[in-house]
Amino acid sequence: MNKFIEKNLSPILLAVTCYFLFSISNSLKETSKYNSDIRACAKMKAFINDKESSELFKQKAAATTEVPVKFIGEYCKRIMQQNLF
Repeated sequence: MNKFIEKNLSPILLAVTCYFLFSISNSLKETSKYNSDIRACAKMKAFINDKESSELFKQKAAATTEVPVKFIGEYCKRIMQQNLF
């Protein structure tokens, strides 16, 4: 067993490194999606008092988050509450 590890140390270390890099990449992808959703919701909330801009940003937020326009208000409310804690 000891000789096996000595002969194959580089491929083993490379495999472990690749595993961790893919794990980090998936985590970054999820985090960036979450942050993108929060940014879209924040823009929508910023223009909520202006009727024309409100509808435009509501549609943009729905497109960014891939949530139907009908449910975007509730989705943003929940995601913003999660972000507080």
